[in-house]
Amino acid sequence: MTRINEKKEKIKKAAAILENVKPLSSFEYGKWKRIPKSHVMKIAVLRVLSPQTRVSSLRSLEYSTDLDDLLTDISDERVEDILRRHRIRFPRQKVKAVKSVRSIDWVNMIQELEKFSGGILEEEREARLTVMNRTFGMGLKTVSDFLKDIGFSKHLAVLNSRNLNFLKSLGLASENLKASMLSDRTIYYELEDIENKIANQLGITVSELDERIMTYTGIPGELPHII
Repeated sequence: MTRINEKKEKIKKAAAILENVKPLSSFEYGKWKRIPKSHVMKIAVLRVLSPQTRVSSLRSLEYSTDLDDLLTDISDERVEDILRRHRIRFPRQKVKAVKSVRSIDWVNMIQELEKFSGGILEEEREARLTVMNRTFGMGLKTVSDFLKDIGFSKHLAVLNSRNLNFLKSLGLASENLKASMLSDRTIYYELEDIENKIANQLGITVSELDERIMTYTGIPGELPHII
């Protein structure tokens, strides 16, 4: 069997594993158009706090009224206290990221980029790079996660350690790859292309695929998104 055929078989296997997985959180394309501006901001705050932080800690913040407080003009000390309470990693450094997120008119930015939404992967990648360049503390993964959660993107992969380990388990990613290497755009794009092929095999969007992977690789009792 050729290497190309081997890869196709691995993609089919990945699709078969995820075919009947019922995701904890659903993906709704265009969600950002119907939810309040404050919810778009909340999602952005949660995403910028996500690097190296456990999902359970992010859900703790998402389910609390502290998230509302982070959207207000509270002191840096108060922001840091909230982040520590919910066990957000590197709270002191992320205070600046929270303040940066609060200063952005997210809905206006997304409206400007809407022409890149839902078409082809290359156009959504262009939108992702634009958001990255206009923000502080958001990389490929965090912007992808934000755009998925607001229902903007169909083709952008949210590549974290869980996605990487899933792809590794099927031989679709090198065993030598570490989550820290996902900041490399070449590596990220290569794995993103693979997830698009798995999604195409299933006839779903990559955003829907991500929710299935998160559910499949999750731990018992993990909570769904509420925003």
